[in-house]
This record gives sequence, C-alpha cells and structure tokens, in this order.
Amino acid sequence: MGRLKKILQDSLSLSSKLFLRGLYASSSRKLNTLVSFPRRILGGKPGVHSLETPTVLAIDFHAFDDHPALHQAAAAGNSADIQTSIIIPVFNKAEFTFQCIRSLLNEIDFTTTEVIVVDNASTDGTPNLLSRCKFLRVIRNEENQGFVDACNQGAAAARGEYLLFLNNDTEVLSGWLRHLVETIESQGAIGAVGSMFLYPNGSIQEAGSIVWQDGGAQHYGWGGSPDDRRFTFAREVDYCSAASLLIRTELFQQLSGFDRRFAPAYYEDVDLCFGVRSLGYKVIYQPMSRVVHYEGATAGRDVNRGMKHFQIVNRAKFAEKWQEVLKREHFPRDLKRVDQAIHKKLGPTILVFDERIPSPDRDAGSARMLMVLKTLAQWSHVVFVPFNRPQGIEYEQVLWKEGIETADAWDYRLLLKTRNVRAAIVSRPAVAAAMIPRIGRVNKNVAIVFDMVDAHFIRLRRESQVSHDERLGQAAERYRKLETRLARASDLIWCNSSEDKRVMQVEAPGKRIEVIPTIHELHDRGKQFAERRDLLFVGNLAHTPNPDAVHFFMRDIFPLVANSLREARLFIVGDNASPEILAYASEHVSVTGYLPNLEPLLQSSRVFIAPIRFGAGVKGKIGEAMSYALPVVTTSIGAEGFGLINESNAMIADTPEDFADAVVRVYSDEQLWETLARNSRQHVADNFTPAVIAKTINSSIKETINAGQKA
Repeated sequence: MGRLKKILQDSLSLSSKLFLRGLYASSSRKLNTLVSFPRRILGGKPGVHSLETPTVLAIDFHAFDDHPALHQAAAAGNSADIQTSIIIPVFNKAEFTFQCIRSLLNEIDFTTTEVIVVDNASTDGTPNLLSRCKFLRVIRNEENQGFVDACNQGAAAARGEYLLFLNNDTEVLSGWLRHLVETIESQGAIGAVGSMFLYPNGSIQEAGSIVWQDGGAQHYGWGGSPDDRRFTFAREVDYCSAASLLIRTELFQQLSGFDRRFAPAYYEDVDLCFGVRSLGYKVIYQPMSRVVHYEGATAGRDVNRGMKHFQIVNRAKFAEKWQEVLKREHFPRDLKRVDQAIHKKLGPTILVFDERIPSPDRDAGSARMLMVLKTLAQWSHVVFVPFNRPQGIEYEQVLWKEGIETADAWDYRLLLKTRNVRAAIVSRPAVAAAMIPRIGRVNKNVAIVFDMVDAHFIRLRRESQVSHDERLGQAAERYRKLETRLARASDLIWCNSSEDKRVMQVEAPGKRIEVIPTIHELHDRGKQFAERRDLLFVGNLAHTPNPDAVHFFMRDIFPLVANSLREARLFIVGDNASPEILAYASEHVSVTGYLPNLEPLLQSSRVFIAPIRFGAGVKGKIGEAMSYALPVVTTSIGAEGFGLINESNAMIADTPEDFADAVVRVYSDEQLWETLARNSRQHVADNFTPAVIAKTINSSIKETINAGQKA
C-alpha cells in the first residue's frame, strides 16, 4: 500500500491529486458526520484528556517554600526592568489559586515578570497560601472590592510595560506569556492581546469574541476543537476576555483603567477593548497563547442571582455607552452571520496557493513566501492553501501566529464561494496549472496573480547548456510553453529578478509584470575581520543548481584556494546532501547537513561563496549573506538580479582561476573585506528589505484588484 501511494505521489499531476483528494475529503466528511452524530446526541468529546477540577485537599502549602522563583524575585528586587506585570484578583477558592500559581512557575521569569495578587478579603486558605509564596507581590484588602476595583488596584501598583490580567481559575499552558508579548511587540498598532480559552475537557471556550449591535457578546469557537484551522490563526477581534488579557500599560492609564461603572464585574473587559480601539489600536486574539479556564468557578453561572447577575445589568450600561460605535460598526445579532462578524476587521480575502507550507530555515523560496504572506496580512485576510504539509505543524504554526489562516487545497471552492475573495496568488507552474482554470470556473471576478518564483524554463535551459543534456533542453521548452500560457491567463505576474522580467515581457507582451525578489531583514554584523575565519556555502542540495555549484567548487576551485589558504575550512550547509557531496567531508571540509540556526556561521565566517553556474531569479542565499554584512564571491549567474558591482558590494568571477583569486583576495585583504561588508549590507537595506519590497507587493495587488472592479 505504501509503495502504491509513493508511485501515485510521484506520477500524478497536482490537478489529479486535487481531484482525488477532493473525493476523499468529501467521503471522509460524510463518514465523520455519521460517526459523530451519536456522540453529539449522547454528549462528550472522545479522545480528549479531562483535567481534574482542583480540590482543597490537593493544595500543598509547602510546595513553593524553596522554589527557584524566590531567588529570581529577590534578584529583581525593585528593578525597573520588569516587562510584564501579571495581575490576579482572588476571592477564596484557594485550590484554584494554587493550581494557577503552579502553572505560572513553569512559564515566567521573575527577573522580568512580576505577579501581583490582589486578595479580596478571602476567608478560606488563600491568605495562608499567599503568605508562603514570597515571590508574589500580595495586596490584601479588608473587604471584597470586586473584580474591577481589584484589577485597577493591582495595575496602580504594577511596574511593567505591559499589564496582564489573569483569572485565578485558570491554568496557563506552555508558551502562554511568550506568545502574548511577542504579538504585542510585533506591531506598534496592537494595543491588547488575548488568549485562546479551553475547557478542562480540551474543547474551546473562547477563540476571540463578537459583540453584536445590541451589546450582546458571543464567544467564537465555543465547543469546537482547538485543532480546527478556523480558530488557530491570530486575528483582530471585537474583544478578548480579561481572564487572560495583555494590554500596554500606557493605554490602560490613558483609559483610566477599567471603567468603574461596570463594578463589581462583567463587561469591563469588553468596554476596555472598545476603549483600546477608540484610541486607534487593535485588539488581537492569539491562539498560540492558551489557558484552561474553569469557567464560573468563582462567580457561578446563574445570571439571575449573585455576582453573575451583573452580566445582565452591565450589558445595558455598555450598550448605552457605546451605542454609536455599535450602530456604525457592528452587525445586528444573527447567528447565521457569525463567520462574517468574526472576520469583518480582516479586510478583503486573498488566497495564496503553493506546493507546501513555507520552511524559511530550509530554502530561500520559503523565506520569500513567508515575507510575502506577512506583508499581505497587514491589510488583508490571507488564507494560505498548500498542496502538501510536513509531518509536524511547527511551520504552519508560524503562519497562524502571524494571523495567516491555512486551509486544505480541496476546500478551494468553498473558500471562493463563501469568502470575500478579491485575489488569488498561485505560486509555481504546477500549482498555477492546477488552480487557474478552477478558480476561473468558480469565480471569474477573482484577480489572478501568477507568482513564478523563478522562471523554470530559464533555469532548465541554462542547466542544459552547462550539462549538454538534451532532455533538459526539451523540458525547458515544455516549461516555456506552460509558463507563457499561465502568464497570459493571469492578471498580474510576479518574477524573482529583473532578468526574468525582461524575458517574460517578450513571452507575455502587454501583461503587468513586477519583480518580487527574495526579501531579507537586516542583521547584526557579527565579528570583525580579524576574529573571523573559514568559507561558507549554504543551499538546499535538492535544488540542482546548488549541488552543481558544490561540485564545481570542490573539483575546479577549492584546490586552487587551498594552496593559498591552508588554514581555511569550508562549511557546506544544506538539506538533502547526496552521498557524493557527503564524500567531500575531510579535515578542511565540513558537510553539516541542515542547520536550524545559521546565524553563528554567518556572523563568524570570513567569505561566503556562491559558485552558481545556472539558475534563474535572485539567489536568496546571496541576499541572506549580504544582510549579515558577510562578503560574497559569486558568478555572473549568481549575481543576476541583485544589481551588484564587482569589487564594490560583491566579487563576481566566472572561471575557476578568477573565482579562486577573488576568494583569496577577500579572505586576505582586510580593507577590501570591510568595503564589501559595508556596501553589501547597505545594498540589501536599500533594495531588499520587507519595507522596500512591501510597496511593490501591496501596490501591484491593490491596483490589479481595482482594475478588475472597473473592468
């Protein structure tokens, strides 16, 4: 069976795979409906671990007596370096508070984070428990001040740049705080960030929330699976619950804290989030930050009595305070419009189809795609649709955290019919061939962007000329016809280099063509010349130009270099090394395979080599090296599309003798090395950073969409 699956994977086109997967998905859904119907009738959620509700007997009053957190908190003292102040209001329920604190100890560093517990005159074991937690800052009230006043009281005593309000009936899960802080620091426009809330049985309690026009609030995702991709990506929302809500301290102070008209509790968090948006900031739901919430553990669940009654009372106050905003920006209550209401802040939808989930630490094309997705996500709702996924979900989680939704390829019809899709980006020829006709049949109003990445036929033609392989020449001609047909069927064409654009202007005259090269953040320069040594090559060795470059260097260039640089080692870094490349390993050559973090090598190597003999588009490995101010020696093909000047921002040489001479010169001449390092990094800053390329990405798509509307 496995062998048959492998044969089918290798032989079937993407169109055929898409058709078969669609049939499989449809039959699976029907089967799941039949299987799950009895479960829905009988209740329960199979296969999900249920956490035990904490009990008084489970409290270990000595658990924290000599905890490392004591030493961290003592070291912090009155430090001004506190980044986050976690504020936990409590009233009785010591067993929940104990469990909450225990979960926090695995997640926070008390040298940068403080925990302030405001005890609202608890009468159970809470004072005894808190007295033993010397790493906490405890505020003890003689009377129960209620949730609103207790939170304001804790915030007034806080020292952090951020305030994080947390209920005591929660357990924080791995990465909870880190993901909240990283999200709010990713954009200055983000004012507050909330978590995904889970029930103890593992189902969703809240995945961001909706506020209807009448002031009524609704938790999105209630009862759903935390693995459902509708709930796994970050997005702007109406509000997030203050049971786990991070906010900038300066904004909280601008708003004068939680509004006391909502005291003692309920709707104060909805009001706060509306206040954040009134100041021009976003409220973001971040699903990578997760907490288990024992809902109602303190206030109960009956809205007709006790504290819970204020949920009804305060809703009316909230609706009155924000009536103009509710009328102008929110939908009338309609459960059929839940999906529309939760996505209303995300802008137009752009679908992006590609062969697989980007793995930016493994290849330059993935790094480019990730930057494109992040750029688009600043103003639109991006849904990334891969044809293949790796075994784990780590790469997909990177997209979710950036606010990028992912979907299955066979759901393209549903997406095109139910979402406000304005454009579809189809990346690479095989994907474009499968999707362009299908998109047109479902929705003719969607603008098509053909992202060539690099022109396959140019790369294959050049490889054929180097290898003298006629079959590659024939493949190049087939790709030329395919890529030309796809370009002519598209509304916008993205190329990877100016050379690719020049060729495509001949093949697809009259079409709008823009250059979207590899995109690079600027990095720290690392070590100085005298502290550096060795040569570095980086590239995915499954991509044919890269192993050819290694063989070319080792066969024709390295012997010449080794004569002059006897102490220099060569590091060959990249996934999918063949036995022939592995055989180059020696005292002076290290074949490392894939490395998850290249920064140490980029900041300590002296020369980056890219002896590329064929290829197309801009070579990401070269841009990455230059972004670290690491001098590059490459060929005319390698330099293509970068606008490089020999001996100014790179060394360009094509013969083995000239290439070897360039490597030796850069390695030995500190003045030349400094010139190349400085100029190459500046060249990236001027031409290849996200801020620079974003202008072309955004303007080209927006103008193409608008042109389609006018047509």
